[in-house]
Amino acid sequence: MLANLLRLAIAMDALKLLQSALEDKRLNLIDNFLILTDRLDYQALDQVFPIFAEQQFFLDELRQDKMQNAEVLEIGLGSGVLSIAAISKGAKSVTALEINPRAKNFAGFNFILNGVEDKITVLDGQEKIWQPVQERQFDYIISNPPFEPTPPGMDYFYHSAAGPYGLDFLDKIFARLDEYLKEDGHAQIVTAAPGNQEKPTLLLDLIQKYLSGTTTVLLNPYVLTFDEVMDDLANLKIGTIEQIDGLRQKAKEDSITHIHLCVIHYEKGLKNIEVKSSQKIYEQYWEIPVPEYQLKPCLS
Repeated sequence: MLANLLRLAIAMDALKLLQSALEDKRLNLIDNFLILTDRLDYQALDQVFPIFAEQQFFLDELRQDKMQNAEVLEIGLGSGVLSIAAISKGAKSVTALEINPRAKNFAGFNFILNGVEDKITVLDGQEKIWQPVQERQFDYIISNPPFEPTPPGMDYFYHSAAGPYGLDFLDKIFARLDEYLKEDGHAQIVTAAPGNQEKPTLLLDLIQKYLSGTTTVLLNPYVLTFDEVMDDLANLKIGTIEQIDGLRQKAKEDSITHIHLCVIHYEKGLKNIEVKSSQKIYEQYWEIPVPEYQLKPCLS
């Protein structure tokens, strides 16, 4: 009896410590994974972004048949949710690249929380993104890269800053993707990309420029205007109005009017680009995080 009471007391103390540690964090629930991130009110540039519909879109489209016993590379680890999902769907191992020390700390916690820490290796990311895995090839390459349009000269979150049209990071991935993907491998990327109301024209230009094989681009039917994205950026009060309005003007001059949330599937082979709508609609993917998991309060 005494031993049981002691174990209960220890368990309650442990839960209180956990609750205290998570007070200013966010515990996200997605596909039965618990993922710790920062809250949106944490405004430092090294913020670990909460889970939004972009990650759900990726997980819904994950090719489980291609993931079996795969050696996986994740570019831009963030909270670690994509790597965790890869292991849960049958991957043999994941090598993950991340440049943000805070993100690596959160991801390590999430690996332990979801029981996958023995199968994921985290390497320091670099400006030359492929440098840490030189001369290696992978069965499955995954990424949710930074993709938010970022005015020149503006300091912005590491997880989102990606040049004026949000494509700078993706450009680097595409430029050497064929070198690091095995002949029968598969690449899957979730991103947002600018274009007109019908399609992400600048993304399609990048695919045409770099990718030699077969590409399928799935478009979320819910589309934001470029001005809406700039309004969200202005509300964060990170950059100046002049910087943001300058990017608005550039978009008008380049006939960029909308932003599309996309999942890209790529394999080597005959060059072909197919664009189609996703079966599911992911609404308000910048505004509403996935549900937050609430720990039951401890007895004091």
